[in-house]
Amino acid sequence: MPTITLKLELFKPTKLKQAMYERMTQINTEFANWLLLHPDVNKATSK
Repeated sequence: MPTITLKLELFKPTKLKQAMYERMTQINTEFANWLLLHPDVNKATSK
């Protein structure tokens, strides 16, 4: 099957989008670290 390549123009991020991305990254990192500290909860997820 041939490879299809798309070139997309990305818009410059606004300060609000940058702040939202940084906050989402912080929340996800905190949750991942919390999950690592709670192995009983970690076992509840499916593989």
